[in-house]
Amino acid sequence: MRIAYVISAYKNPTHLSRLVHRLHTGSETTFVVHVDRKTNTSVYEAMRDGLGNLGGITFLPRHACHWGGFGHVQASLKGIREVQRGWDPDYVILLSGQDYPIKPNAYVRDFLERGDGRSFFLHFALPTDSWTGGGLIRFRRWHWRYRRLHIWLPLRRTLPAGLRPWGGSAYWILSRSALRTIAEFVEANPSYVRFFRHVDIPDELFFQTILLNSPEAERCVDFRLHHTEWSRSPAPAILTKEDYSQLVTSPCLFARKFDQTVDGEVLDLVDEKLLR
Repeated sequence: MRIAYVISAYKNPTHLSRLVHRLHTGSETTFVVHVDRKTNTSVYEAMRDGLGNLGGITFLPRHACHWGGFGHVQASLKGIREVQRGWDPDYVILLSGQDYPIKPNAYVRDFLERGDGRSFFLHFALPTDSWTGGGLIRFRRWHWRYRRLHIWLPLRRTLPAGLRPWGGSAYWILSRSALRTIAEFVEANPSYVRFFRHVDIPDELFFQTILLNSPEAERCVDFRLHHTEWSRSPAPAILTKEDYSQLVTSPCLFARKFDQTVDGEVLDLVDEKLLR
């Protein structure tokens, strides 16, 4: 079972190093890391230095990622191309630089082996009561995001190729065949990529819409990859040792967000009790 991790990071070099070292299992794993171009050069160099003693690590060319903009999708596409070109894994797992596993590596590997080529991510058809305007306003209007600025125009747009829109989580586990489906679709439909450059929070629609409109749909499992805490602001909240009991009982494979400068003890508890 060969697993590739695509990680989007922008801060906390110590945590990024801890995350990758924890997931690294030698020749069975490879890592592709994108660091936001807005991240200070000294922080970026610290990230590279923290992983310099490991093999199988690739840092992607950097571009700016603004919350709610296309940057996260662009980083994910770069990661997909990189792992397909150099490694062709059985599965690719997309994470952020503030994630951490709450299940041992052996558990994750066994989970994927039982998955038998299926992909795992939250997904649902639009419109949905969970999103403002059913989620349709995200792509039916022109959107631009830059840092904290959000501009949108009330000019109606329509998804290319008559696709039905799907939403879900920005993070996923994708099989080799799902990755191939995405790569082939993006190559054949550049207008789809251009369209999504002006979709709001596109990382929650881009990959879901491709896969759920393809033959891969029957092999996509609605699955929550991350345990997150939404009851505290700003959400999702930084997890602390007070959240540890929920991590113990969570069915998720990973959790976010962690920040060792806020509470490193919770990570020590996870290492000692959940990941031994």
